[in-house]
Amino acid sequence: HEDGRVLTPPEFKKAYQDMVEGGWMGATASPEFGGMGLTESVGTAINEYITGANVALSLTLLLTRGTSHLIESFGTDEMKGLFCEKMYSGRWAGTMCMTEPGAGSDLGAIKTRAVRTEGGRYMLSGEKIFITSGEHDLTENIVHAVLARTPEAPQGPKGLSLFIVPKVRVRPDGSLAGPNDVRCEKIEEKMGIHGSPTCSLVFGPDDACEG
Repeated sequence: HEDGRVLTPPEFKKAYQDMVEGGWMGATASPEFGGMGLTESVGTAINEYITGANVALSLTLLLTRGTSHLIESFGTDEMKGLFCEKMYSGRWAGTMCMTEPGAGSDLGAIKTRAVRTEGGRYMLSGEKIFITSGEHDLTENIVHAVLARTPEAPQGPKGLSLFIVPKVRVRPDGSLAGPNDVRCEKIEEKMGIHGSPTCSLVFGPDDACEG
């Protein structure tokens, strides 16, 4: 962990590239977004091999595939076009950001805020902990799926919304703009998985985190 960045060993970079070049990230994804379109049963067998080789590295694939599938299933056409192919190909990675300090597994107690802007985007502020693969240098971008609450939302889990918050902002044409206001404060200690960059992330430390 160096100044908000997480650096991975060269061996991890090579292994990750070997997996994405083989198409294994999107093995069960739709061919519409660059996947192989294989069945989930075959995908499970593939995952067993990867997990058996290295649990820590397999988690990056798991979270990326899950986040891109979430966007494919529930996102707008614009969201799908911007994110899915790049994530299923492994060019970009993904995370799920739920747990917060003081909230733990009680998602209804989440305090991360999202305030709508005039342009229809949202400005996020809050902290998430134990985020698997929350920061690393394996890909050029990391797409965070972040649970947050708008100012007018009711208390409890029914008041939560889900936001796409990329580490690097994405232009409407899919190219990368400047860095988003997302900072890794530290690498968490997760029992038994020491090779996984499980991170504490702060969204909006400079009031400029866009989702």
